[in-house]
Amino acid sequence: MITPLEKTTLHDLQNKPVLFDANIFMVGIENRGSDKNCSFENMKAVFLEPLFESFAIIYIHDEVYKELDDDARTFVDSYVGSKVKIVSEGGLFGRDPQYTTIFNNIAEHELVRYTRGSSRDRGEVYSLAYAAYHGINYFCSREIMVDNVAHELADLKDVDIITFDIVLLTAYVYYAKRNDNSKSKALKSIYKKYCADVIKRHCLPATFSEYIRESIDYL
Repeated sequence: MITPLEKTTLHDLQNKPVLFDANIFMVGIENRGSDKNCSFENMKAVFLEPLFESFAIIYIHDEVYKELDDDARTFVDSYVGSKVKIVSEGGLFGRDPQYTTIFNNIAEHELVRYTRGSSRDRGEVYSLAYAAYHGINYFCSREIMVDNVAHELADLKDVDIITFDIVLLTAYVYYAKRNDNSKSKALKSIYKKYCADVIKRHCLPATFSEYIRESIDYL
């Protein structure tokens, strides 16, 4: 199994700063109106609350915060001032050569092709640039583009991507510590449905049960 946890165990990961992107809050959004299991409230209960409770320091870029819908923003707001800090570019683009170079290298990557001011991929580009410039080693996403770009750009060599499987692993451990197995079925279903891309790219086990067994050494 290939996993970012081979470099940093889950416990150590949770004690370092992490930058979350908007995709974390959008899992299942395409079926939210027709499937109650895809509702924001259900996703919040299954993995968002465990995720926010498990990490010590959470940053969210203001460009990501702007992308959030009312439910996600209300949820994030409940943690602002305690675990969550909303951060910004701080006027660095065009003024700080290092930041400007990092931003442009990300924006000009062939998988990104971002035009500054555009809404497409805005949160991801700004967040990655912030993470690289400020030395935040962990960026959270379920986005294929971000994962691939981070592995190809030297500017992002110190930014480890927390793929969506690790988000679900965090939730599993959170509930296991509380002897609560009420979310087990939901976690298995979400892993199968929403981790298909990362399972293929990172050679992960096909089922969540197998994934948990193979992740024991990384906790």
